[in-house]
Amino acid sequence: MADKKGTSVDDVRTKISSHGGPVLNGTKPDAVKFHDDKSLYTGVYANGGPSSVDKGKISDISQTCDRTAADVRGVKK
Repeated sequence: MADKKGTSVDDVRTKISSHGGPVLNGTKPDAVKFHDDKSLYTGVYANGGPSSVDKGKISDISQTCDRTAADVRGVKK
């Protein structure tokens, strides 16, 4: 690059380093009342959120993948 500009390598280094490096220009999200304020959470989320494992009902993957007959609500016959 110095040859192309017709200057010395030190001049190019000096110009590059004098600009102070990269400048980061990110955006900040707006505050969302019902998302950010956890005291306003309701239902399941007020108690910590949903669980993929019901306590005492599912013990291993074989029960999760069980395809035996069940009624409309998922209760085994």
